[in-house]
Amino acid sequence: MTSAFDDATAVRATGGGTFTITIDPQWSIGGRANGGYLLSVTTRAAMAALAVADEAPATEGDAARPALEPVAVTGAFAAAAPFGPAVVETEVLRRGRSTAVVRARLVADGATCLETLVTAGTLEPADPLVPGPAQPPMPDRESCIRMPQRAPGFEVPLMGPLDQRLDPVTLGFAMGTPSGAGELRGYVTFEDGRDLDPLALLLVADALPPATFDVPGLHLGWVPTLQLSVFVRAVPAPGPVVVRHVARSVGAGAVDETTDVWDSTGRLVAVGHQLALVRAV
Repeated sequence: MTSAFDDATAVRATGGGTFTITIDPQWSIGGRANGGYLLSVTTRAAMAALAVADEAPATEGDAARPALEPVAVTGAFAAAAPFGPAVVETEVLRRGRSTAVVRARLVADGATCLETLVTAGTLEPADPLVPGPAQPPMPDRESCIRMPQRAPGFEVPLMGPLDQRLDPVTLGFAMGTPSGAGELRGYVTFEDGRDLDPLALLLVADALPPATFDVPGLHLGWVPTLQLSVFVRAVPAPGPVVVRHVARSVGAGAVDETTDVWDSTGRLVAVGHQLALVRAV
């Protein structure tokens, strides 16, 4: 039995590097497909295209190629992707012995909605030489507030398949009193118990509410992503991950946000960087 995430990101090869998909409205916020979800779908297609390329007969002298994971993914969002059938067109730009680069374009109703560039590589299980930022202090998961599927003024279907619980300290925006720190923190896992993997981390890096919700004077709910990059640093250990989402700077009608993700052992497993539009109240 597959998980809800695997079903929602399923790709079907039609030949020539093209895959059909179905954009699932369950993975949406306020009537729009979540950007991390769309990045996961196009990356799955890119990795499937890479697998097809690797099935070609090896030439004499070729070394065995290791299995690859998406380690750096960047998506430029050109238009809103409508729910329903769509196509992902892929192109393998490079396949080396230990890395590969694949382009994936999501097309719906004849329009390009998302252009994704995927760099694939290997993820070492050994401890990192420099571990990156430490996980912030967090209350236990049971003391955090689970995000509902319905918020004032808009629906959040994504909070059905995702079990997301925010640190109450960062929830001032929900009561009309944002702290001004521009930071949200919480635990994220799948409702159906599916383990998080490198592909799922692309979704997790864009799963929390916009960090601008914690910034006074900005419109609550209107933060369309222009570009999202996620760097996967390790395969996460089983269990919920801790996510910290920070608005680093706001100006010129846009915000740049950084997202750090730690697994249940406290290891940094993913880092996200996003540029999104904002609007003053």
